[in-house]
Amino acid sequence: MKIDLSIIIAHYKPKNFKFSNPLFKTLDIIKNQIDDFNIEVIIADDGSYYSKGIIEGYSKKESVPNDNRNFYIWNNKELNDWIKNNKFSSNLISHWAYLPKTNPPAMSKSRILNYAVTLSNSENILFLDDDNYFISNNTIKNINELLVDYDLIIGQIKDNNGRFRKYNSHRVQGTTMIIKKSVLLHIDGFGEWTENFSCGVDSDLWIKLYNYFSNNKHLKACFTNKISTFDSQSKRWKKYTKFFKEWNLRKEFNKRYNCKNYKSARFNLSRKKELWIDNLIGIEEE
Repeated sequence: MKIDLSIIIAHYKPKNFKFSNPLFKTLDIIKNQIDDFNIEVIIADDGSYYSKGIIEGYSKKESVPNDNRNFYIWNNKELNDWIKNNKFSSNLISHWAYLPKTNPPAMSKSRILNYAVTLSNSENILFLDDDNYFISNNTIKNINELLVDYDLIIGQIKDNNGRFRKYNSHRVQGTTMIIKKSVLLHIDGFGEWTENFSCGVDSDLWIKLYNYFSNNKHLKACFTNKISTFDSQSKRWKKYTKFFKEWNLRKEFNKRYNCKNYKSARFNLSRKKELWIDNLIGIEEE
């Protein structure tokens, strides 16, 4: 069966997390917007404490290149049993990929996302964070229509203060983003080198995408509110970032991309959407 869309959800639930699991709502809303499309959901779990049981009852495991850890995967019966035991209401999940935390712990989001891509069965991939749930109507339908003309689609995010991120914002994002798998593979996916800093994943991705699209003019990218999500909870990965790492991270971006300040649109042109991303929202709404 042809899969129209693979949805990869970056997930991390730390111990003593004071909020309810945001993944539940994100999955429920996806389920309500499927229509007649064939989709799969892959959970890319960056070391959630409650997923440790997968190490004892995994469906399969694979070694992590240049690392002493393993990827652990639930699918089939093991996955269905776990979903039932944890009272998930969705049967959309095809794989749950789990990567244990390092010691000391760091953000391995890039590494587990890249692995999840290898498990996907569609050329079209939607990346979500577990706390970014759809607030746009007919989202899956809109994605499939836009994919006819675009190779990269950046959706609009609403923050927990009720503000929509605008087209002219210089922020980058790795969620609410749809990309052709072939494009992602050409740029070598998410930068696993950022694991050393627990930061910079999205900036690395955008620089590589900007460079690739600039050198391949037939590729097209857009920014749209037809795909929009609400960022209901955030900053769970933030605690792994330290000031001294930020200073070294800037040095690494300069070394890799000749970019003196990856957070500045002056030096990092990928942050200027007008250079390479079509605005489908309209000036009047900006």
